[in-house]
Amino acid sequence: MKRLDYKTEIFEKVSVCGIPCDFNDMRIDRDTVPVGKYQYEVADDDECSGDPARVQSGVIVNFFGTLICDEPLPIGEDGILWLGDGDFVWL
Repeated sequence: MKRLDYKTEIFEKVSVCGIPCDFNDMRIDRDTVPVGKYQYEVADDDECSGDPARVQSGVIVNFFGTLICDEPLPIGEDGILWLGDGDFVWL
């Protein structure tokens, strides 16, 4: 599975649970992300409706994109941040 270089990609601005993040719809190589940044992957829902449904450190099924943040997201004890209405906002 090919992953892209953070330093050469273009990101869109989003807000996840009020936290500003950079978003790219491709997989980003973790080794290219600067130290101090947090990287997560976003999954679409099971119907593939085009709406982000959950955030995890890594997503295999229903991959939607990659998030890069300056602060950690409120990931649950199960390792997942389930997204509700208004939790993922395009800026």
